[in-house]
Amino acid sequence: MVSVQQSLQQVLRATLEECKDAGLFRCELPEIAISRPKRAEHGDFATNIALVLAQRAGRPPRALAEEIVGHLVDPEGMIAQVDVAGPGFLNFRIADAYWLRLLGEVLHTGDEFGRGSAASPGRINVEFVSANPTGPLHVGHGRGAAVGDALCRLLRFAGYHVGSEYYVNDAGNQVAMLARSTWVRYMELLCERDPSRGPAPALPEDGYQGEYVRDIALQLLERDGERWAGAEPPGDLEPIREFAVFVTLEWIRATLQRFRVEFDHWFSERTLHQSGALQRWVDALKARGLVKDEDGALWLKTTEMGTGDDKDRVLRKSDGEWTYTTADLAYHANKLERGFGHLIDIWGADHHGYVPRMKAVMKAAGAEPSQLEALLVQFVTLLQGGEKVAMGKRSGKFETLDDVIDEVGIDAARFFFLTRRHDSHIDFDLELAKKQSLDNPVFYVQYGYARACAILRRAAELGIDEAPYSLELSERLKLPEEINVLRRLADFPTLVAEAAAAREPHRLVFFLTELAQDFQSYYTRLQKVHGDTVLPQRRHREGDWQATWDFDKTRARLLWVRAIRQVMKNALALLGVEAPERMERMPAEAAAGPDEDEVEDDAGEAKA
Repeated sequence: MVSVQQSLQQVLRATLEECKDAGLFRCELPEIAISRPKRAEHGDFATNIALVLAQRAGRPPRALAEEIVGHLVDPEGMIAQVDVAGPGFLNFRIADAYWLRLLGEVLHTGDEFGRGSAASPGRINVEFVSANPTGPLHVGHGRGAAVGDALCRLLRFAGYHVGSEYYVNDAGNQVAMLARSTWVRYMELLCERDPSRGPAPALPEDGYQGEYVRDIALQLLERDGERWAGAEPPGDLEPIREFAVFVTLEWIRATLQRFRVEFDHWFSERTLHQSGALQRWVDALKARGLVKDEDGALWLKTTEMGTGDDKDRVLRKSDGEWTYTTADLAYHANKLERGFGHLIDIWGADHHGYVPRMKAVMKAAGAEPSQLEALLVQFVTLLQGGEKVAMGKRSGKFETLDDVIDEVGIDAARFFFLTRRHDSHIDFDLELAKKQSLDNPVFYVQYGYARACAILRRAAELGIDEAPYSLELSERLKLPEEINVLRRLADFPTLVAEAAAAREPHRLVFFLTELAQDFQSYYTRLQKVHGDTVLPQRRHREGDWQATWDFDKTRARLLWVRAIRQVMKNALALLGVEAPERMERMPAEAAAGPDEDEVEDDAGEAKA
């Protein structure tokens, strides 16, 4: 799909070719940068191409800019006005007819409007959440899930080939401690049922104390009875470990599915150990001289790889135990072997120091460090009644993602997690997320969508048919507010491409919020400033009102509303947020009273 900027670039390139043929310059044409002026009165778009070309052409930039304007090649009449500003900037104002034609494109392409075709799509692996299977997901994992899933949706829509992945850390000390903690809780349950057994064993100091461990232990007891009973833990805790990991993974899968997050692949760290992949990679690195043996341990020479790591990293400890670095090496090498050319890892903010190490790991695996991209998701502070909610998996004082969803709903949770860039801290206000008011951004945006749906329903009830798009009909849209909204809709394909390239799905939240504001304020100005309405209200429907009503203007505005509804639907889908077709009127509008016919008739959802 060609964006407005791309269309303008095509016009400028044809113009510059004309200038070149006229002898204004002989150099090769550079890339044409298009930007938005900071002030609306300067036009819709601007370019510095005259300044870029001036030195190569040996001409003053302002004079060259004026020559470019004189040779403008614009066969379709895209440009209504072009001005030379400052030292040689070109400011363009796009013709209203162009925006009106775009209205037809939105309606024609529907759910596909905004879909792109990335110049170099490649295959991208996006790994996110990847919480250790040692307990339920908490609110911090929720933000990582929302960011990762929205990014995958956005990248796919922008034309990239994406595989989403969850890395299950089911090997190592943390799951071993989960097994030990589960066994202790299991013994507590047995001792509670039969006090003659004496006191239960004490939970290790660094054990998992959350109540959920008792839930795992209860399921273990129901499955195995007293098989694991004893004063000391079994010599082989592997069956208990497997069971505890299975239960927690089922919880995690259920929570993520509920949160509308699906993974293409779940990858088990344990399979790397069992397949011998770690040893094979260490042997390969030894052969390349990248491993040293020191104090009985094996070290990867990461400091020699030029990625900024401040010290070498242990691959195998002196006791023979593999480290997480070795598993990460084998895992990322496995991703590359599966044909992924670019890897995006979404980690918590506490992994900042891990980035140089993993860049070194990529180099050790035979890839370019730039093929790994780490997005660090900042912490979330959960607020309730203005008070901070404590979180901590081992202490048991934490708010699970399921608790948050129960409290505010899936849509509000996802939307709030995406209101800011991933590396910015978020204060998640539970009370605000539950409000059905203008203050709640997700409610406000969804209400805008529901209102568009209600307008179209109301039009059908009044017998006003949805006319097919035509440029002639769309030309009935003459108000500045109507054209400004079309300008915003035209930005959507560019937004998708730029947000995907920048890995910033939060831009969609800003876009939707601004579009909803434009749409809602339109009604206030339509009646109060222009003395007009979208649909005939009760006061209009008297006598032979149909003989005098301007139905073509209404049909044109219904096309406009349909386009707004479509783009809002597309953007909400990329965020993983539902687009509800029915909602109650906002309290602020309900307070306006029964004289607000525009609200009641168009929204059609007023409650008595």
